[in-house]
Amino acid sequence: MSVTTTDGTPVDLELNLGRLLDRNPQLQIPRDEYNINVTSNEGDRLGADELAAEYGRFPGAGHPAHLYFHLPLCNYICHFCNYVKRLVPRGKEDGALRLWSDLLIEESRRYLDRYDWIPRARIESFYIGGGTAALLLNSPEYIRPLVEHVRENYDLSDEIEFNIEGNPENFQQHHLETARELGFNRFSLGVQSLQDEVNDFTKRRHSTAQSIEAIKNLLATGCPFNVDMMFGLPYQTPESVRRDMEILTGLGVPTITIYRLRNADREEMGIGNRAVWNNPAVRERLIREGRFPELDSTYAMRQEAVEVLLEQGYYPSPCGWWSRPGTYEGGNIPQTSKNKWEHYNTMIAYGPGAYGWLTGDQEEFLQTHNITDISKYVSFMQNNEGLPLNFGRRLSGHKAIGTALGFNFKANQPIDLARYQERFGADLLEMEPFASAFTELIERGLVEKVNDGTALKPTLDGEALHEEIIFHYFHQRIGLSDAPVCRR
Repeated sequence: MSVTTTDGTPVDLELNLGRLLDRNPQLQIPRDEYNINVTSNEGDRLGADELAAEYGRFPGAGHPAHLYFHLPLCNYICHFCNYVKRLVPRGKEDGALRLWSDLLIEESRRYLDRYDWIPRARIESFYIGGGTAALLLNSPEYIRPLVEHVRENYDLSDEIEFNIEGNPENFQQHHLETARELGFNRFSLGVQSLQDEVNDFTKRRHSTAQSIEAIKNLLATGCPFNVDMMFGLPYQTPESVRRDMEILTGLGVPTITIYRLRNADREEMGIGNRAVWNNPAVRERLIREGRFPELDSTYAMRQEAVEVLLEQGYYPSPCGWWSRPGTYEGGNIPQTSKNKWEHYNTMIAYGPGAYGWLTGDQEEFLQTHNITDISKYVSFMQNNEGLPLNFGRRLSGHKAIGTALGFNFKANQPIDLARYQERFGADLLEMEPFASAFTELIERGLVEKVNDGTALKPTLDGEALHEEIIFHYFHQRIGLSDAPVCRR
């Protein structure tokens, strides 16, 4: 397929992931061995007390930041889900929501009381994730105090993006009326598939009709939102994935995210819970039964999806997030993604398993990781006065630069060469280990020069392999390089 680059040059786009990976064998990672995360698994590990002390020294006042709350509750557990979550006790939803609203507010208060920079950081985007964050919309008396707490205690920008995520059953009209009244202006809807047999097998409890109804409800708000979709799931075919994309684009969904099934164990990485399909016995049984599509079929699914998206004028930013033109200001990328990924601003994160980072204008970064075990988090919050931190990572030198590049690449926005020169003293096109990595990426057609050569950006082929590129080139090749560390 032929497309036009940002500088107007026509190039051939390889839509088939299999052929693209054949041309880039260094990026081949089997489905069940894939454990890429945009955050770093390297750097000096800090204990909870050390990390708490670093919070106190961090100069975050007046700097842009993203604020995240994690609600780990779900009415059902998807068998592929490896995020931090637990089932709502049957018949006890009100009590569970009350508990978690109180816990999240309490954790936030502890940080506000301890660190005077936190209420003075400039919050440009706010996100309640999960789990199923929009369960809070079932009981306005529990989400209202949380939102009021945020508005009363943080320095929110006038144009703040207020996000909440949920499933189709969480976005009925009355839920959205509550959300809009509270100021939410962007939404994330988890659909994954418009095939009932796919959702039945993965234990998602919504129908195609419910998904379409939720989409229409969200469209009626006039607010931007994304619909999360997956490919490579049992019972999916290239034809069914194409049909899903045609339905979504036909409805005018502003942003469609497409993710390939990756059966990674995030619990081993310290950032999630084990999915049902992560259990080796379950996974091997499903493989023996032939439940997972063959790789060739999985690659064909993405090809069909991307063909439809390109035909309908969608473009990815961030990588994997395909938006209609004019959906967002400033590069057609959500503000949350600009803060977290493009600019790699500080991310203040609360809740079990929540992870964030302290960045600012410094040459080194700190990753923050909360207690992942939900019961231990609850016990800690109820029986201690401290912070529910688990550990942190200090990233400096090439590890810091590689991590920043990975986030910038994920945003699918220009990687400004002057920014890295000014911040790190790193000339990405002349100094090692950067120059050889980017030269190779450019020669392979995975990165292009833009803005008259002052910036670099993923090509559409590079977008297709963004996770593998981030891991291989930025986290490994650059991040673990033993070349002399550049200094400003």
